Amino acid sequence: MHEFTKIRQTRSYPIDNRMEDIQVRTFKAAAVGLAAIVGLSAMGEAQAQTRELTFGEFGPNRGTRAAAINWLDQQLRERSNNELGLNIIWGGALLGAKTAAQGIADGVADMGSIVPVYAPGKLISYEVADVPQFADEWVGMRAVHSLMTTNEAALAEWNAANMMYFTNYTTGPTQLLSKEPVKTTADLNGKTFRATGAFVAALQSAGASTVSVGQPKVYEALSNGTVDGSTTYYYVAKAYKHYELIDYITELNMGQVLAFGIAMNKATFESLTSSQQDIVKQLGSDFIDYMAEKMHDSRQSVKTELQAGIDGHKVQILEPEGSLRNELVAVAEKDAMSWLEKAKGKGMDGDALLASYRSLIDKYSAERDSKGYPWKQ
Repeated sequence: MHEFTKIRQTRSYPIDNRMEDIQVRTFKAAAVGLAAIVGLSAMGEAQAQTRELTFGEFGPNRGTRAAAINWLDQQLRERSNNELGLNIIWGGALLGAKTAAQGIADGVADMGSIVPVYAPGKLISYEVADVPQFADEWVGMRAVHSLMTTNEAALAEWNAANMMYFTNYTTGPTQLLSKEPVKTTADLNGKTFRATGAFVAALQSAGASTVSVGQPKVYEALSNGTVDGSTTYYYVAKAYKHYELIDYITELNMGQVLAFGIAMNKATFESLTSSQQDIVKQLGSDFIDYMAEKMHDSRQSVKTELQAGIDGHKVQILEPEGSLRNELVAVAEKDAMSWLEKAKGKGMDGDALLASYRSLIDKYSAERDSKGYPWKQ
């Protein structure tokens, strides 16, 4: 009996150890499983806590500007520790160019791209951005951003419109593409060009005729001979393949469209925490440097591509006589000064607002000259 007991006890130890091992492994597995569940739950909770601001964009999800909007989304998530992000609705599916300002003001979208001329009378102070004729992307965007975020008259108008100015875009400087070379005022006489805004008066003053068609229809107009050329931007000449139908671009380096940016619904901004509001303001400022660099580099690279030839089509870049540019700028700026009447009609001191804007242009031009562009410092 004693020996039997010893044998039984000896044989029981490995069984007990195996049971303990199984229990330990089972416990560990359960712990790991529980940790995984807790982790997934925490991750889901973190994702659920991300507030995505609806962003209405009338353009497609391609190109330099679209890439910049996607950069905004990424930066907003990163800087807010994933508390904020963007739900970008592209291609005008939510807001078109002509409905954007009102849609953002009404809260249809939290944010979105806007062009104030498509919302007459709503943001007259913003339209001042297109009065002066100058070509530098960074100077222009930085000057407009500073004016819209510090000028009392501008701030009051944005507030009354139930929106907050967030940041700016630019088209870059305006050039002239044509089938025949244009270097002097005489070269414009008798020609027909597609033009908009103040460039209509400028070209007509030199004896040219003008027609107003959207960029998507310029190719057809060039192809069927309706126009001899068009005011343009380098990236547009490439994107719409105008290089297939024209041989020249006259580098006028006239004004850029700067009354063109991103707005936020006022209630949306006020619903953010103080720290989130600070993030949004800083991001709007940082976007200026980011966008200006991309547009500046794009302009230079596309110019090089056009000169080298795309699909066998080479474009000659012409330097106009100084008198041509000076005459066109003078007429364009005089025509754009009709903005003063709109400002007056809204009870604004247009002269003071324009003077402040010009002062900021001088300020940032001097900063560029002394320090260089931010991305090159």
